[in-house]
Amino acid sequence: MDTGAPMPGIVSDGDDLYVAYIVNSSAVSEYEEFAVVRFSHALQHTFGYPNDEALGGHPLFDDGLAFYAFNLVTESPSLRELGERNARVFPKTEAMYSDFSHWIVTFHDETLEVIAKSANVVGRVEAKNARSAIFNYVDAP
Repeated sequence: MDTGAPMPGIVSDGDDLYVAYIVNSSAVSEYEEFAVVRFSHALQHTFGYPNDEALGGHPLFDDGLAFYAFNLVTESPSLRELGERNARVFPKTEAMYSDFSHWIVTFHDETLEVIAKSANVVGRVEAKNARSAIFNYVDAP
């Protein structure tokens, strides 16, 4: 991941969430090389604060949250909380969240947190921006 300005962007369709970010910047072209990652069956996500300068204030920072990385949270307090909230309305349903994982992706200016069933790199593409990179895959047959 480019630690300078990876210029990430996200697109969610209510089931899957895609994130694209610069992996190789070009000084001679209007196009950048983006990686595109798909989070399947995304249950919840946040995107924005904190940036890298404020990452030390994240509640999971002391548990080993790394800069400029895809962090997989084991024993996620967020997943536990979702299960507890759901069980208040639908008793004994906490286990339904055992198929989900919690990722925290730390970029230079943003942090992406996603709770989803899986994540995988769907490809790399040259594009003008993250949205264009994502739609190369979202609109593909």
